[in-house]
Amino acid sequence: MGSKAVQKMDSKNEKDVLKYVRRSLSGDAKAFEWIIRKYQKRIYFTALQVVMNHDDADDMLQDTFIKAYTKLDTYNESFPFYPWLYRIAINTCLNHQKKKARLRALSLDDLDGNGHQVDLAESPAQMFDIEGSELVEKLKGALKKIPYEQRTVFILRVNDGLSYQEISETMDISMGTVMSRLSRARDKLRILLEDYVKTNDIEV
Repeated sequence: MGSKAVQKMDSKNEKDVLKYVRRSLSGDAKAFEWIIRKYQKRIYFTALQVVMNHDDADDMLQDTFIKAYTKLDTYNESFPFYPWLYRIAINTCLNHQKKKARLRALSLDDLDGNGHQVDLAESPAQMFDIEGSELVEKLKGALKKIPYEQRTVFILRVNDGLSYQEISETMDISMGTVMSRLSRARDKLRILLEDYVKTNDIEV
C-alpha cells in the first residue's frame, strides 16, 4: 500500500473517531463504547508492558477509559485522538507504579538484596501470554528488574518506536531525562543479560 493510500486511510480513521468523540460529548454512551472497542487492545498491551502483570493491566485499561471519558471535553480536535488517549494510559500506569513502589517500600520483605522492588509470586512466563523466543522471555524478565521509570522509557522507545520528543511529551519530562533514563535502562539490561548473551554468543 502506497504512502498516499495510507495517509488517506489515516485521515478517514481520524474523521470516524472524531465523529464518535463528538457524539460521546453530546451524551451518546454507545459512541464512547465504540471508542473503547477500537482502542482497548492497544491500550491493554501498552499498560501490560509498563505494569508487568495482567490484573494491573486490566485495572489500568479501565482507569484509562474512565479518565478519558471524564476529560473528553479537553481533547483538542486539531490533533489525532490516539496520542491523547495514549498519554492518559501511560500517565495512569506510571502513577500506579509510583503508588505501588511506595507501598512496597514499607515492607523490607518485598526487597531483594540489591534493593529492587520485586514480586516473588510472579515470573515472566506468568506475566505474558504472548509466546516468544528464549531471548524475548529473558528480556521480559530483565525489564521487570529495572526501575519502572527507566523501563517505561525503554519500552516507549524500543517497542513503540516513539521519538525522544514524543516520549518527553508523553511522560512530561525533559529530553535530557529521556536520554538519561534510556541509557541507564540499556546499561542495566546489558548487565542483567550478560551471562545469557555470552553463553548463547549473542551480540547486544
